[in-house]
Amino acid sequence: MCGIAGELTFDGRPVLAENIRSMMDALAHRGPDAEGIFCSGSIGFGHRRLSIIDLTDAGRQPIWNDSGTLVIIYNGEVYNYRELRKQLHKEGKVFRTETDTEVILKAIEAWGIDAALSKFIGMFAFALWDAKNLTLTLCRDRVGIKPLYYAHSPNGILFASELKGLIANPGFNRRVNPVAIGQSLITGFAIGSTTPFVGAERLLAGHYLKVTVSGVLERRQYWSLSQIERGSFHGTFNDAVECLQSLCESAFRYRLVSDVPVGMFQSGGVDSSLVAAVLKKCIGADVLSITIGFGEEEYSEAQTAKTVTESLGVRHLVHSVSSEEAQGVLSRFVDIFDEPFGDTSGIPTYILASIARQHVKVALSADGGDEQFCGYESYGAYDWRARSVANFPLVARRLLTTVLRRWFPYRAIHSWRGARATCINYAPQDTARFEKMLRVLTSPSAAHVLQRMNEFAFQSDEIAALLPGAGADPLLGTSLSAEMYEGYRQGLLDAMMRTDYTTYLPDDILFKVDRASMAASLECRDPLLDHRIAEFAFRLPVEFLYHSGEHKRLLKALARRWISADVLNSPKRGFVIPLYYWLRGAWKPMVLDTLTPNRLREVGILDPAAVGKEIDSFYAYAGGRAERIWMLLNIQLWAERWL
Repeated sequence: MCGIAGELTFDGRPVLAENIRSMMDALAHRGPDAEGIFCSGSIGFGHRRLSIIDLTDAGRQPIWNDSGTLVIIYNGEVYNYRELRKQLHKEGKVFRTETDTEVILKAIEAWGIDAALSKFIGMFAFALWDAKNLTLTLCRDRVGIKPLYYAHSPNGILFASELKGLIANPGFNRRVNPVAIGQSLITGFAIGSTTPFVGAERLLAGHYLKVTVSGVLERRQYWSLSQIERGSFHGTFNDAVECLQSLCESAFRYRLVSDVPVGMFQSGGVDSSLVAAVLKKCIGADVLSITIGFGEEEYSEAQTAKTVTESLGVRHLVHSVSSEEAQGVLSRFVDIFDEPFGDTSGIPTYILASIARQHVKVALSADGGDEQFCGYESYGAYDWRARSVANFPLVARRLLTTVLRRWFPYRAIHSWRGARATCINYAPQDTARFEKMLRVLTSPSAAHVLQRMNEFAFQSDEIAALLPGAGADPLLGTSLSAEMYEGYRQGLLDAMMRTDYTTYLPDDILFKVDRASMAASLECRDPLLDHRIAEFAFRLPVEFLYHSGEHKRLLKALARRWISADVLNSPKRGFVIPLYYWLRGAWKPMVLDTLTPNRLREVGILDPAAVGKEIDSFYAYAGGRAERIWMLLNIQLWAERWL
C-alpha cells in the first residue's frame, strides 16, 4: 500500500522535483518505508512505499519497462499477480522484481490497458507514463477501494492519492466549491467526482483517464454494475449458497497474499463473523482478530465479537475506547480526513487501525456485505414505506404531514426525553427518524424516497440558509438525486443497493477506511469487495437477499454453517460512537468555542446566524440533532485547517 502523486505540464514547463517532494511529504503516512521521485521534462512522478510484497529495494517505485518507454507508480494490490506473471512469462516477458507492480506494467504493455484491467483481481490506483506517445494514464479499481484525485487546469494536471497531496503543490488553487460543502451537509460526504475545491476531482471507481501532453483528456469507464442484470442467476437458493462459499474462499485466500503479518477487524456482525469463519474453517488461516468497544454498552459489539472468536478458536484482541481517547483523535480528524466528512465512525476506525498496526501490517475488513446482500435495515423499511404511501393521494399525505408538523410536539417530546436520558433508555436518533418519516410521507414517488433515505444531517431545502452559493439543491444531477432513479428498472430495493454500492460505499465507507488505515500506515483489504462477488450478488433475485423481513438472507445461510443463530440474529448496531452524549459532555466546550460567530465569519463559509440557531436548538433541548452539530463543527474545523 502506498501513496502516489505527480504532475504533467501542458505548456512546456519542466516539473520541479521540489514540488513533487512536497506532495510526497504530505503523503508520508501512506508509505513510511521508502520514497521514489522521477522527473523528466513535463512529467513528474512521486511514490511513498508501504512494503507488503517483495520487501527488497527491487520493489521501490517508480518502475520502468525494459525499453524505458513506460513508467508506473502504483497504490494497492493485484492479488492474482502470480498467475498473471506466469502467463506473461510464457509470452516472453522477463521480470526483474517479485512485485505485482511490475506485473501490472508488463500486462498493460503486452495486452493493452482494457484487456489487462479485465484480468486484475484487487484494489489499485496507478499512474502510467507512456514516453513514446507522451500520454499519462490515471486508473482506479472497479469498486473505488483505492483513491485517486486530480486537478486540471489549462497549464497542466496534478494528481495524488489524497487531496492533501494536491494541496501541497504550490500550483494548486484552494478555491472552495460550495456545492461539495452542501452535499456534505446533507449526506456527510461529497458525491462522485465532486471535491470541496473548484477544479479538483475524484477519479471515479471503474474508470481511467488518459491525458496527452497537449492537454487533451479522455475518460473511460471499464467496469460498471449497470452491465449486471438483477435476477439473471438461474440456480436455486442452495446453489447460490454453494457458489457464494466458493467465491468467498477464493477471494479470502487472495487477500492473505502478503510478505508481512495479516490480521482482521472483527465487529461481531454477520459480515466480519463470516469472514472469520471462512478464514478459519475453510482456509485454515491463523489470523489475529481485533475489536474495539465503548463503555456505553448499547454502542459496543465487543461481547458479540468475543463470542464469535471464542467459538471459532480465533486469536482475539479487544480495546475499549473512551470519550477522552476519541477527543484526542477528533483533534486530528480533519488532518486524516482532508474533506468535510460526517461519518463519525472514522474516529473508532482510526483507533482500531492504530491498535492493529501495533501487531500487523495488513488487516482485513468486512465492508461490502450490506450493499451487496441487502444488509441495511433501512432497505426493508423504506421499501415498505414507499409502497405504503403510494396507496394514498399525495394531497392527503401533505395535509397529514402539515398537521403533524404544526400540532404534534414531537421535538418537545424527544427533547424532554433527551434531557432526562441515559444511554440505556433513549434513542437520540428518534427526532431524525420521525422527520425522515414526514419527508417520506410527502414524497411523490419512490425516486424521492430514495433521495430522502440518504439525507444524513440537513435536508436539501435547508442548505441555502446555511451555505450561500451552494444552489437550491446540491444533490441535483448526482447519483442521489430523485431524477437519477429513472435509470433503475428493477424495483426500489435493487435501486437502493446499487446506489449505495456506487455512491455511499466508495464515497463514505471506503474513503473512511482508506484514510483511517493509511493514517496509521496500515494496509486494509476488503475480501467481500472482490468484484466477482459483486457480479454474483447483483445477479441474484432480490428474494435470495431479503425475504419476509430477513436481511442478508444468503449471507446468513452460509454463515449458519459455523456461526450460532444468536449472533446472526442479534440487532445491528453499526460502527458508531455515542455522538449525542459526547457532544453534550466532553466535546461541548470545543463545539461552543469553535462555532462562535467570530470564527465563522473569519472563515466565511457557514452563516453564523443559522449555525447559532442549530446550536441553541440542540443544547436547549429544543429538538436539535447531534448529527447536524457534528457536521457544522466538522466543516468549520476543516476550513480552518485547509483554507
